Amino acid sequence: MNQDVLMVESASAADIPAAQGLIEGARQWLLSRGIDQWQDVLPDSVLFRDAERGNLFVVRQDQAVTAMVTVSDSDPETWGAANRPAAYVHRLAVAQTHRGSGLGQRLLTWVEARAADREAAVVRLDCATNNPGLRRFYEQQGFRYVRDVTVTALDGGRQLASSLYERELPQIAL
Repeated sequence: MNQDVLMVESASAADIPAAQGLIEGARQWLLSRGIDQWQDVLPDSVLFRDAERGNLFVVRQDQAVTAMVTVSDSDPETWGAANRPAAYVHRLAVAQTHRGSGLGQRLLTWVEARAADREAAVVRLDCATNNPGLRRFYEQQGFRYVRDVTVTALDGGRQLASSLYERELPQIAL
């Protein structure tokens, strides 16, 4: 993958199977480490909704989807009412073949640039409380731990412990 330019594009319904493949790869990798994150099946309808709203983005290499992320302007279920403009990151996943390549970090940088262009003050995300590796990764990327919350799985089946993180975006004076 060209390390100079990260080509991120809006996903379509045709990308849903590839996105589910990324999530399944991450699910198995997390399970092998005893981490209870993404162990609940994500309904296709959630990804279809994300794509229809223009919130699902993918990175491709040689036509194959190698990474994905959902970015939205609100997340009241997890964060409550927004007190300032923010970008909310969900379902950031990188193909197992690209693990450790820096693609996840580059995709977060893209999210931050997109958020700044939309005049957001902060980028927010969450992860399983029991995922120390991912928590460390986010902290290394400059995200600040905010608090732990309990969220309901997307299928409504169970409660999950989640840690919230945010990163302030530089404010450019006009």
